[in-house]
Amino acid sequence: MDVAKKKREFRILGMTPSEIVKEFFSSSVGKVAAALFIVLVVVSIYALIVLPPNFASVWNNPKYWELNPQYAPPAWIDSIIGPVYSQQIYVNNYAFNVQRQNGITYITVTFSVNYEYDKPWSEIFIVVNNPVIYSMSQPPVLSITVYRPDGSKIMLGPLPINSRVTALGVTSEVVSQVNLFYNDEYHMSSIVPTGSSATPYIFYTVDDSKLVPLKGPYQFVLVFYVFSQNSTVINRNDLKIVFQGQVYGLMGTDNEGHDLWLGLLAGFPIDLAIGLLSALIIVVIAVIIGIMAGFYGGFVDESLMRLTDFVILLPAFPLLIVFSVLFGWSIWDAVVFLAIVSWGASARIIRAMIMQIRSAQYIESAVIAGASRMWILRNHILPQIIPYILYLLVTNVPGAILTLASINFLGLAGSEYPTWGMLLYYADVFGALTSGYWWWVIPPGLLVAFVAVVFILTAMASEPVVNPRLRYG
Repeated sequence: MDVAKKKREFRILGMTPSEIVKEFFSSSVGKVAAALFIVLVVVSIYALIVLPPNFASVWNNPKYWELNPQYAPPAWIDSIIGPVYSQQIYVNNYAFNVQRQNGITYITVTFSVNYEYDKPWSEIFIVVNNPVIYSMSQPPVLSITVYRPDGSKIMLGPLPINSRVTALGVTSEVVSQVNLFYNDEYHMSSIVPTGSSATPYIFYTVDDSKLVPLKGPYQFVLVFYVFSQNSTVINRNDLKIVFQGQVYGLMGTDNEGHDLWLGLLAGFPIDLAIGLLSALIIVVIAVIIGIMAGFYGGFVDESLMRLTDFVILLPAFPLLIVFSVLFGWSIWDAVVFLAIVSWGASARIIRAMIMQIRSAQYIESAVIAGASRMWILRNHILPQIIPYILYLLVTNVPGAILTLASINFLGLAGSEYPTWGMLLYYADVFGALTSGYWWWVIPPGLLVAFVAVVFILTAMASEPVVNPRLRYG
């Protein structure tokens, strides 16, 4: 019974599937490759679950990111160098009081923030997510009183609230009022530079004629005056208050305030899909051409090999650049083209293997016994080349990812979703590396290298399975 079962076992290169798996994991390289590949897949799945289905439109919508600071380093920088940069704060815990008198609605919002950084918040945004304010003949008006830790106070406003987002510090009224405060308190004039926001100067004091951070608790009292009959135009659910920080998130921001952590996360599934799809097309074409040339021989072999030589001689990368410029290709167009011009070497390997297997004595015996070509192909040839096919699939992935990342880096073959190559392209355009914005350059570069290393290690661990000489010494 055991003998009969053993004869029925499916074998590839003399090994059962369980023996192949055991051989792959027998080396430390195989274990590391498997662990890294699992990380890659898990993060890709996590990105698909966490990111919204319309993330492409979100990423390309500048208004979605307008509250974020630009060129901000990651928030964890403060844990290394101390509380230097102010963190992004979304004020949710505030007192909300509504009073009506003489046809006017008074909405009072009170909250406190603790300022403990060397560099203050760059801006304060008042956000009202109610489209009614866009069309009001007499929009609400906002006045703000800021009570500082030293007992002084700054009066700001009145400011009209006639748009979704109101940036407090850039209005001419607030700039003038902050300058007036410093003139009255410290006899210093024009403290706010021309064209700058006055918000950071709310959190400074003067010591020995120098501006220094005034740390401690700040109390903000906001009073909205609503003159319309629609007194609910400003309500707790629609009102948001944001203190724009000097640092942001896990991976910082770029020139438009994009959360680079989300951009890097989105790159996992799309870059993995790019590499796998390109490698799959390459291998499918190579297997079809290689099998037909090696198995049928003669005129078919000669014709297909001349075609293969032509494909091998094609300058794939320069052609990809030229066609991407001429036709405005997307990333998926580039994937298909790259695969179509990159299968030549793999096809020659498959052909050489088929010709070697075809000349074996047991193949000749099967032909004499009346076996059909399809039977021979299915039972004798495919089981021997399947490991090489998988090996070629693995080895073609990093090349495809690196090539397409290079194309993206040149600003070609773009995608609606952020790819790591596109992140590097915009980092180069805006001088991220020369300006010291390392968080915009290093993470995507390392991730491109990481994916390439994962598949290279997988290929190295697969070599003993593919090459019996390595397995048996």
